[in-house]
Amino acid sequence: MSRKLIPYPCDYKNSTSLRRARRGGNTLVIVLAALIAILLGVGTYFALTNDGRAWKKLASIYDRCRVSVMRGLDYDAIFNGTNADPGRDTPDAEVPSGTEQPAKPTVERDPDYGEKLAQPFDLNTLESIPDIVDAVSPGVVGILNCQGTERKGGEPVAVGSGSGFILSSNGYIITNQHVVEGAEVLKVSLSDGKTYEAALVGSDVMTDVAVLKIDAEGLTPLPIGKSGSARVGEFVLVIGDPISADELSGSVTFGIVSALARQINIDGFVNEYLQTDAAVNPGNSGGPMINMRGEVIGVTSAKYTTAGYDDYGQKISSEGIGFALPIDNVMQIADSLIKNGSTVRPGIGITIVSGQAKDDPEDTIVSVYGVTEGGPADQAGLKVGDTILAIDGESSTQDGYVEMIRAKNVGDTITITVDRNGQELDIVVTVGDMNEIHK
Repeated sequence: MSRKLIPYPCDYKNSTSLRRARRGGNTLVIVLAALIAILLGVGTYFALTNDGRAWKKLASIYDRCRVSVMRGLDYDAIFNGTNADPGRDTPDAEVPSGTEQPAKPTVERDPDYGEKLAQPFDLNTLESIPDIVDAVSPGVVGILNCQGTERKGGEPVAVGSGSGFILSSNGYIITNQHVVEGAEVLKVSLSDGKTYEAALVGSDVMTDVAVLKIDAEGLTPLPIGKSGSARVGEFVLVIGDPISADELSGSVTFGIVSALARQINIDGFVNEYLQTDAAVNPGNSGGPMINMRGEVIGVTSAKYTTAGYDDYGQKISSEGIGFALPIDNVMQIADSLIKNGSTVRPGIGITIVSGQAKDDPEDTIVSVYGVTEGGPADQAGLKVGDTILAIDGESSTQDGYVEMIRAKNVGDTITITVDRNGQELDIVVTVGDMNEIHK
């Protein structure tokens, strides 16, 4: 007697319909088992072939971007099919005749905005973490980045979201530059549900800081602390709109300051960050990191998504490694943006990465990973894949090359020596302003 794969109650063994159902079920189980065996065999083959080098090669692509800038913009793009790159121009749809476009908000420079900053909280009123959350939540905002136009209605479409916080009672707001990049319309939502269209006061691509302004008075600004006084191990809160601008708005996470003054290279820009193990996710970008005095000590900006790779090249996810721009540095940039509308940042419009040389795995090379279209490097002829050998005759590391360019003035020329497919080339590039290059 054959073995029964699907047992059935003996009281019903003479039922013809049940016997047919049983046989059908047995066949289904056999087919599924065969498919699983095939998939496991194929997966094992690819995982073990060439000691996993095929997978490692794919993983190396992701390794170049192990630090992921937390762009809530990308979440909607991936899951809702909107534009994944908010900095890329999107074609305008036809606007129905007779449709009036709202005038964009304008910004009047306010050199005396400092008089409208928040005073420190009375610490006697902050006896617990819920007290701190209650005190600061009204000063945290959600931000929608809207681009393009719908086919019907002519309104810009929200392609992503981020967070921010109120700096002054008359409507100045701090967030990340990457949250607002490429926006045609910016919308700010307050904790009370009110929504305002915001004007972009100014942004600095190198430090990833932006300042917005909404036409409102009597807002609840957050007190600004001193990140220079932060200590490793002190408790902090992260507040913002992770993942979804509406469903999860005002989320609060708790952790500690894990490290101070981390030098992190993101998109080719090296900045100093506070590290935290408080949970951060796409959409938290631009939101505040709060200490136990209810003060902002950082602007949540990035997180590590990958801790490394296993023997088969599979990505190992990291846990609790988030980064915030120190508020001491942010306020210097914000002050310049509010008073002058901009900061001058020397740059040439490339992203560079370190990697292993093909002919010598022990040798580290610096390659051009990205070139901004229309930027100085693009105009001079630098190309993705070029290996940088020297700048002005001096060889250095990835971070060293970045600092060399930063030390120049806008309008200076530099000679970049590159290896392109075995041919050595000298390319002369005129240094530009990064904030103009990335507009």
